[in-house]
Parts: sequence; C-alpha cells; structure tokens
Amino acid sequence: GCAVGGHPTPNITWLYSGEPLSLQHRLLAAGRILQILNINDAPDGEFSCLAQNEAGSLTQKTSLALQEYKWSVDKLMLCSASCGHKGVQLPQLRCLLDGAEVNISHCKEKSKPSLQPIACNRRDCPSRWMVTSWSPCTRSCGGGIQMRRVTCQRLTAKGSSVPMSNEACAQVSKHPVDTQNCNRHPCVEWVASSWGQCNGPCIGPRLAVQHRQIFCQTKDGTSVSSDQCSALPRPLSTQNCWTDICGVHWRVSLWTVCTATCGNYGFQSRRVDCVHVRTNKPVLEHHCSWRPRPANWQRCNITPCENSMSLRGGEAVHHRAGKEGRAVSQKCTTGPC
Repeated sequence: GCAVGGHPTPNITWLYSGEPLSLQHRLLAAGRILQILNINDAPDGEFSCLAQNEAGSLTQKTSLALQEYKWSVDKLMLCSASCGHKGVQLPQLRCLLDGAEVNISHCKEKSKPSLQPIACNRRDCPSRWMVTSWSPCTRSCGGGIQMRRVTCQRLTAKGSSVPMSNEACAQVSKHPVDTQNCNRHPCVEWVASSWGQCNGPCIGPRLAVQHRQIFCQTKDGTSVSSDQCSALPRPLSTQNCWTDICGVHWRVSLWTVCTATCGNYGFQSRRVDCVHVRTNKPVLEHHCSWRPRPANWQRCNITPCENSMSLRGGEAVHHRAGKEGRAVSQKCTTGPC
C-alpha cells in the first residue's frame, strides 16, 4: 500500500529495487495498492512507490522478506546401541522458520527429505552373561525343576560372539541362577462318585436322567476347592439313561356328554391318566411331564339358544356331568350357574 494523498490526485508509480516492475502484478485502488500475483517471483528486495502531482513528488519505501518453513536434519537421534555391530542413529527431522524450530505441522505440505541411518558405537561390548530360555519343568505339579545355560560372552564390533571366562563377567555382575523350582502347586484331579439310579425325571419314552457328584481332590485324597481343578477337563455330572420306569404315556377316556345343548355354559370332561405302557396301570403324573398333558375338560355346544331354556317360577334348569358320566339335573337361579 502507498499511503499518500494530495490535490490534485497524485500519479503513483511502483518500483522494485529502483527499477520499473517486471514481475506479474495488479494495481488496485487507483494504483495505491500493489498486488503481487506470485510471491516466489520476488526475491528479497525493496519496493517503493513514487507519488507525483503539480505540487511535487513523494516516495515511500518498504522491504519484502520471504519467510519459508523448511525441514531440517541437522541433529541426530540417540544411538540405538551402546556397542556391538548394530548401532545406528537417524537424523532428527525438525521444522524451522528463519532458523527457529516450530511445530512440525507447519512443514506437512513440504516433501520430507530422505533419512539415511548412520552407524554409531561400532565397538566391542564388555563381557556379559548370556542365558538361554528355561527348559520345560520336570513335573507338571507337585514341584519340579527347570534349567537354563549360563555362559560368559563378548559381542564384537563385527557382530560375532566370543566366549570369555566366567571371571571376566563376574567382575561386571553376579552369575545368574541356572536352576529354579517350578510347578510347586499340588497335583489335583477330578473325582466322580458312582452314577445314581436311573429313575427320573423322565425326559422321553424310557429315557431319564441320572446324576453323580464331581469334586476336586489332591493325589493323596484331600478335598480342595474346585478352582484348583479348573484347568482340567471336568467329567459330566449328569447323563441320559434308559429305564422301564419312563415307559409311560398319557391315556385319555372318551368325552362325556355335553352338559348343555346350547348357550355359553355347556362343558364336557374326560379322564386323563399317566399310565405305564407295559402294565397299563396309572403312575404318578410327573413321569409323563415330558409331554404336554391333554386337556380334561372343554366347552361344548356354544351356540345361541332359541327359547330352549324354560323358567320354572324364576328358576332355570341346567345339567352337569355326574361322577358316573350320566347327566344330572339341578335347579339354579337364572344367570350364570
């Protein structure tokens, strides 16, 4: 911006480093504002505006300095190893603005430079104890022993491992243990009692369920919590079994005569028994509970009556089924009986 004014309106000319503008630009507000279309075309330099009218001339100057975010790899990370042949360190990637470190997000639109690892600390390591993995325990329970191999070695800068005397490592650290106790928990097992009688409950024709007790104990017969046997497959505590006791079925008789020929209160009944298929004798009904129990009564003749009910002095006559299956009459007041 060229902050000048005057009367008459001055003529404004823009210069770059004292020369007329050659870079792409646009003039706004009657030439008082210079817009540079591509800032990369303008290296560091001095812009000036010359305002002229009949009264004279005035020059204003301003300097343009481009600040750019840049990736920097001038610092190195810590070495990945203190000795041996595998130590490397990578350049530390930083985002800089005029030499000052800023948040790395400012450089995300800049292409990252390739990072080449640099070898470091490539020298022989001090002698140290080397151990193998522990061997399997000699027993799965009740206390066993497992072992490992312990040797004194030195890793060289070339990557080879050189055996050393135990005294060389003993000066640095204590000899690691090479044996240890393992699986000290007591040996346990699931123990099952004998199967109980196969006498119910019935779950199908001639099919019932029998049970037995399952408990956890040590090898010497001491009972312990079931949690201690949780890692072992638990035996079944129930199983299906065949028994003649469950050879049963529901036996139904014929329906009795309906207690009414019409209306809403007629019903009929029948006898329902659980009987053994071989002896045909009734047994307790719970033996047949594996099948739905048939209905022993139902409504019947539910049709409107057409003057079929006769009143006798304010009383109506209806019928019910007697114990012997015969129709029995009784008197009742009109309305639901």
